[in-house]
Amino acid sequence: MSGEEPAPPYPAYGQTQGAGQPAGYGQAPGADPSANYGQPAGYGQQPGYGQAPGYGQAPGYGPYQGYGYTGDKDPDLAEWWRRLLARLIDWVILWAVFAPLWVPPWRTFIRAYRRIASAYPPGANLNNYPAAKQAVSTASGDLLYKLIFIGLVFYLVAFSYDAIQHAAWGQTIGKRALGTKVVNADTRANVGGLAACGRAAIFALSPLVPLVGWIFALLNELWLTWDRRTQCLHDKAAHTVVVKKSYPGTPPAGRW
Repeated sequence: MSGEEPAPPYPAYGQTQGAGQPAGYGQAPGADPSANYGQPAGYGQQPGYGQAPGYGQAPGYGPYQGYGYTGDKDPDLAEWWRRLLARLIDWVILWAVFAPLWVPPWRTFIRAYRRIASAYPPGANLNNYPAAKQAVSTASGDLLYKLIFIGLVFYLVAFSYDAIQHAAWGQTIGKRALGTKVVNADTRANVGGLAACGRAAIFALSPLVPLVGWIFALLNELWLTWDRRTQCLHDKAAHTVVVKKSYPGTPPAGRW
């Protein structure tokens, strides 16, 4: 038996682990000598070492992951109330511009009716007089044709109002007031003229179809209140979304 004492299984006081000992001392045969046995994973490293805090995640938005978001709500998107208020402002502007055009036809009809009624006894039912009935029918038809013509012009102007402004700036007057903008749903780039026109056609021209068009127009506007991306049906057709102009990923000023 040799006179040397066996080495202790732990380092002596004041001696660093492994000092004066062969590599892998105290490890099972065949074990990787570079492994930190008995130490937790990442021992000796700061948390998140080599990675910026919150990397790949917008601050405060949970699972949101940029344009191809994976969470339930994209924080860039304009809220439904912003969109409806912006649209209300645009409609008020259009109706205010066209209000003077609706007055003359009605004034002409009322004057014609009074003139016809004045030729008969007060309170008389004009339907009992063939001549009076025919005169009122003619005046009513003239009023209807004028209102239809003004309505066609109104919706064509509404189409142009929507298409031109979105193609040029991505914003109507209402959207400027509410701080929102129409962009491509995938790239968030400005919408082109074709997409702007298609979007405007579905929005502005569908009411020209009696009854069915009106129901569709109402459904189109209300769709954003329950849609996950706050899209109307005309947004889905044109592949656009409406974003807040001050969202966290706002492009450089030149993009706006």
